[in-house]
Amino acid sequence: MTLPKEKREQAVKRRLSGEPLQYILGEWEFYGLPFLVGEGVLIPRPDTETLIDAVLPLINKDSAVLDLCSGSGAVAVTLKKLKNCTVTALEKSPDALKYLTKNAALNNTDIDIIEGDIFDFSPPQKYDLIVSNPPYIKTEDIKTLQKEVQKEPFMALDGGADGLMFYRKIAQFVPYLKTGGAMAVEIGYDMAKEVAGIFEKAGLRCKILKDLPGNDRVVIGTLL
Repeated sequence: MTLPKEKREQAVKRRLSGEPLQYILGEWEFYGLPFLVGEGVLIPRPDTETLIDAVLPLINKDSAVLDLCSGSGAVAVTLKKLKNCTVTALEKSPDALKYLTKNAALNNTDIDIIEGDIFDFSPPQKYDLIVSNPPYIKTEDIKTLQKEVQKEPFMALDGGADGLMFYRKIAQFVPYLKTGGAMAVEIGYDMAKEVAGIFEKAGLRCKILKDLPGNDRVVIGTLL
């Protein structure tokens, strides 16, 4: 399909201004599934597919899953689509919530979507899996990121002064894990020991998984 000249010129101008290609296209693929994206929502990335790979063996259709900081719904929708389990997705941003809702419908997935702040959220039940790809960039480092990345929502990137703010909060949800349940999070490549330490202090037995390029990318903690 060829775009009209005017739309092509607009797309080129948007790209030259540093707008991410994914926003211009309006849709991006994650784990083989389509996801609508645009201004106000974090773009799904291949790195996060490592998180999906890590948790798929841990759940089945009878599992209850909680996805914290759900964003576009890439993790929540994918797990629901592949495992047909019960999935609850928590997201604070009204802009991201719009995409989360649309992406659930686009992929014919029935997800329980909750608008709320992770720092004020009290889960209504216990879960077999709590999963999250939270903001984990140090506040001061955001201004050094690529121009395209800086076009994505600040709140979806900012992990606080040391990048660990959300992991400390997520660890407080350990009491909402069922016995034998797991907590799995995406991490920055240099954060594995710190995040694993936080989770271990909360009572989890942890392991660290690498992504395809060989970087530490996922920490999984199990409640024994």
